Amino acid sequence: MIGDKQFDEKRDKMAAIVESGLPLKGWGKRHTVFLAIILTNFIVWLDDAIFGTLTPYWGKAFELSTPQIASVSSAYLLGYFPFLFIAGILADRIGAKRLLVTCLLGCTIISASTIFVNDYSQIWWRNLIFGMFFGLLWAPCNRILAMWFPANERVRYTALWFSSTMAAFALAGPIGLTIAGIFTWKASFLTVTFLGLPILLFFAIAVKDRPEHDQKISKQELMFIKAGTPTSESQDDKFEWSHLKAALKNPSVYTMAIAAGLATTPNWLATTWGSTGLMNGFKVSPSTAGVIISLMYAIPMLLGFTNGWVVNKLCKGNTRAALAIGPAIGGISFILASFFVPNYIVYSLLVYGIAAVSNVYFWGTINVYWSGIARPEVIGTLNGLGSALQVAFGYELVSLSGGWVDSTATGAEAFSKVWLIGGIVFLATIVLIYLSKEVVLGKQQTSEQDKNVGNAM
Repeated sequence: MIGDKQFDEKRDKMAAIVESGLPLKGWGKRHTVFLAIILTNFIVWLDDAIFGTLTPYWGKAFELSTPQIASVSSAYLLGYFPFLFIAGILADRIGAKRLLVTCLLGCTIISASTIFVNDYSQIWWRNLIFGMFFGLLWAPCNRILAMWFPANERVRYTALWFSSTMAAFALAGPIGLTIAGIFTWKASFLTVTFLGLPILLFFAIAVKDRPEHDQKISKQELMFIKAGTPTSESQDDKFEWSHLKAALKNPSVYTMAIAAGLATTPNWLATTWGSTGLMNGFKVSPSTAGVIISLMYAIPMLLGFTNGWVVNKLCKGNTRAALAIGPAIGGISFILASFFVPNYIVYSLLVYGIAAVSNVYFWGTINVYWSGIARPEVIGTLNGLGSALQVAFGYELVSLSGGWVDSTATGAEAFSKVWLIGGIVFLATIVLIYLSKEVVLGKQQTSEQDKNVGNAM
């Protein structure tokens, strides 16, 4: 047992290391938890990505019109958004692990149920129910990352987490289109179930809600996490309505929540219409489309590794600037896609590769922003609120988008209005971001601090 004085000394040394921004060397328990989060997100997002990629298949199989395709694609958003907010409250109140286990189990079962879908009504309800389970993913993941990583590591790991979700979209094309070509499009969804069950088992064994609840974590790593965590965050406080009431007195909660609702919403348009534009507009073969989509989503996935640098170095810790970069990139990309698409490579780059960068830069930073303006007990709730609005706005946007497709036009011109409106929504977000209060992270370290760190090590 470490004595109080010795523990305080070790905690002070760990605090010096944390303040320097240096990582604790070696693979820790928090990294195992992070791996479990990545795998969980991959398998849940894989269903969504495959579903979007196979839009031309199920749209043709059930002889759906473009408004009906938009309705089916948005059905899961209708189920998704209320559960995002509910999950935020429940993650703060009863713990995140239970919700994520439920999410994984439900999504793998519903994905497998696709083989029994036979018409428009059934595929609509299938997507709605899937969205409900999907809604249990976002806020609990944010909650676990907030508990398992010190503040100086959160920007980087949160961004890596969200950029890893792009791996699902990068692999959905090769997986979904290959299986659809060899067998049937419905068989593609069994991949989610086969991969999801072992991941569910790994997550259940590897993850605890808080590091202090894990008997296998080292004392050194626990001190490292706690030394970099504000005192209030390290307490085992539960969500109370009074905490949320206090947070809602801050105007920035409203402006940033609405910004979260708009910041990356247009990317749902790419998920719904991107592959249709490639295969029907540019007459690209399914196998080629799968490779193209995979390569394009690799761009935001790789750029996710730079989010920590963007926040801390490029933006000097100013989170509003970091949050605004994503929607700015997405807006410019979509507007260009509306007017400039000489070939399917440029089209794919603009619609998928560049626009999706908005995801990793915005959602990789928003969790840290909430931590700067609200109590830790409501971080899950605020993440749930922002993501719920994002999906609610996404549902409306995708629902309306069927009417923006010009069926009389040829090639990429048929989707010109879709990308133009999406680009405008992207750019409108920036105004709301700058109406919100600034949160500044990490200051430049002095040489004296560096010296203290050297002594601590």
